[in-house]
Amino acid sequence: MSEQIALRVLRQDSAAAPDTRRFEDFVLSVEPGDSIATLLHSLLESPRTADGRRVAPVAFESACRAAGCGACAVLVNGHVRVACRTRALSVRPKRGPIVLAPLSKFPLVRDLIVDRSALRDARQKVDAWLGEPPAAQHVPAALAELDRCVECGACFEACPETAGSRFVGAAALNEARLANAFAAGASQKAARLDALMGAGGIAGCGKAEVCVEVCPERIPLFDSILELGHETSRRWLATLLRR
Repeated sequence: MSEQIALRVLRQDSAAAPDTRRFEDFVLSVEPGDSIATLLHSLLESPRTADGRRVAPVAFESACRAAGCGACAVLVNGHVRVACRTRALSVRPKRGPIVLAPLSKFPLVRDLIVDRSALRDARQKVDAWLGEPPAAQHVPAALAELDRCVECGACFEACPETAGSRFVGAAALNEARLANAFAAGASQKAARLDALMGAGGIAGCGKAEVCVEVCPERIPLFDSILELGHETSRRWLATLLRR
């Protein structure tokens, strides 16, 4: 049975127009299985506020609508969530509306859309970018569970160390571990470990482990961080012994 639900969306027409930043309220009909993404798609069809005003459709990203891409990650009541995986009724507050806002640690594009290119920049910073991904059969079975990142940005958004620092974040470190394991990246392992020991690298992790809590793919990100910590320590000691 459907019921009415209140939705409040933080909007801004563009990054260059901070004066347009405002909340808009909507009332939508929702079914028990409807996700936050379903509600946003409903607003595309009928973008009217709770007081009946017709407004521009809410801009948001949604590439697959099947929990496979991570593009629709937003803040829901202040917590980072992937919209297509989040059932609306499960996050409805006891009082007040569901509040949606864009991720806060990425440059705003418009409304709920942000520019997440910083995630790829972080991979390049620690030399974890291999270009074309290796074929599935080349991924060691023990590491297959690490190779599921959808670049949603949830771990970067939730991490307390990425606020105002150069820390590259858990996703980049996880990719660095994978790059060390793949044949295509093994030849650069030493240089990669050196990069990881630099500014913004492995030492930037504060061990809060919130990256694991928010990852929609349940990637054991902290295991990768610990492994890289061991590898960089061995690399550092070996460098000292050669002096």
